[in-house]
Amino acid sequence: MTESAGAMDKRRERSSLRAWLFLVWLSWQRQARARQMVWIALALLAFATVVVALNTAGGRWTMAYWKFFGRQGPTHQEWLAQSQTVTPLLPPAGKALASAYYAAHSAILKESDFLVFTRGFVFLLFFSFLLPLWSLSFATEAMGGERESQSLIWLLTRPLSRPAIYLAKFVAMLPWCLALNVGGFALLCSVAGRPGPIAFRLFWPAVLWASLTFGALFYLFGAFFRRPAIVAIVYSFFLEVIMGNMPGDLKRFSVGFYARCMMFEAAEQHGLQPENPVIYDPVSGGTALWVLLLSTVLLLAVGMFLFRRIEFEVSD
Repeated sequence: MTESAGAMDKRRERSSLRAWLFLVWLSWQRQARARQMVWIALALLAFATVVVALNTAGGRWTMAYWKFFGRQGPTHQEWLAQSQTVTPLLPPAGKALASAYYAAHSAILKESDFLVFTRGFVFLLFFSFLLPLWSLSFATEAMGGERESQSLIWLLTRPLSRPAIYLAKFVAMLPWCLALNVGGFALLCSVAGRPGPIAFRLFWPAVLWASLTFGALFYLFGAFFRRPAIVAIVYSFFLEVIMGNMPGDLKRFSVGFYARCMMFEAAEQHGLQPENPVIYDPVSGGTALWVLLLSTVLLLAVGMFLFRRIEFEVSD
């Protein structure tokens, strides 16, 4: 009798696991049906790719086009060319010093493309705007789409617990979110010229972990707000764009802050650091990684708990 009960329990566990895996597979297929926010994200990816490619073709990822003496002065490249014209007029010792200085200045300008690309595009546009928007395009639809299509009741009648359903939908959404974020970042870096492969090699872990945290956060919004995309967009612009770039401790509530801390540590040998380290006060890359990982787990745990409570009360 005991062996029979144990065998039944094992069959029941295997049946529940198969049901959970089937729900993951079904939800993954449903995510493939692109909706409005996904089309917007893909359009932004295409637009950003064109912008990066045009800047690369124009050689704009460098400080050579920056003004040397303010807005009215020549660019670094023009100043270097003008200065080199007077080198033959110098004495032999002066020629050697000038040649060494110009060579060093040219090397700095040549290597500046990585910093310009990172600060001007990766920090300013990708992490502050594109990454949150791409994340919410799939994450808010994973559960919010079920509510809009009135299929959430069907899900709750399946022989699975509500936390298991919540987790299954998140697992199904995650590959699409990571493919868009990490794959989109790889595409943008591939058309960025010389600094692109360097940036992708150093920064893809930050993109990956930030995508997980953004995905868990916006998935939570999708489960509990009637208009999750609007709530997520407001969060992205207010916390990630505004507060995430402000001095003080408020930026520590921003996901992008910890991703940037990982990037600062990864690219330290390339000269990447906060403009004012005392004011910015970054944390170590290891600490930032743990914060993002624990935040993802905490958001999932909170979501599973609330989903169980709220849906149980509504169903009654």
